Amino acid sequence: MNDFFLATNRSIKVSVLNIDIEVRQIQMKEFDIWATHAEVIKNFIKDRNHSDEILTELFKVHGVQVISTIACVTDLDNESLFKLAVDEQGFKDLLKAVLLVNQAYFKYEKPKRGSNKQNTESTWFDSFQYLVSAGHRHQDIMSMTYGAFEQYLKSAQKDHKNKLQYLSSVIRSAHHANAKEFKKFFEELKE
Repeated sequence: MNDFFLATNRSIKVSVLNIDIEVRQIQMKEFDIWATHAEVIKNFIKDRNHSDEILTELFKVHGVQVISTIACVTDLDNESLFKLAVDEQGFKDLLKAVLLVNQAYFKYEKPKRGSNKQNTESTWFDSFQYLVSAGHRHQDIMSMTYGAFEQYLKSAQKDHKNKLQYLSSVIRSAHHANAKEFKKFFEELKE
């Protein structure tokens, strides 16, 4: 899905047994419930396509998690979803829609080169604090979809790196410039 789909919290509709079902993006405020079910699916489909065969196998092995995951992003309860599963192709289309709309969660990103460094343990609060420091409010973060949350976090990190680069060049200029040149440079920054 594109950035605007994520940022505007759009959804898509899928028809199963002549019932239009809205598939939404997961929001951060529901993430703890979602992740308990969806993580199993994410691990199962890792590095695999979303073919009908794979989805059939997924449902056979992890049916309860599939149903519970779909229930998190639709207005249907588990019992209603089990009834819809009789339309096998329609149900697979519904599951594909859930995977597509929430692909920000289900995709695996390969580790970047040189990222073998040991990371200090981070929590969700670290991510939230980072966004709060970038001007987001807690209640707004909790209403974000996971995809929007992920993109805002990446954007805030990029902005932070750009500011560090800029500050580094200012420090270097200040260190190597004489007082008159630095004063001129500093006045230019005010404009």
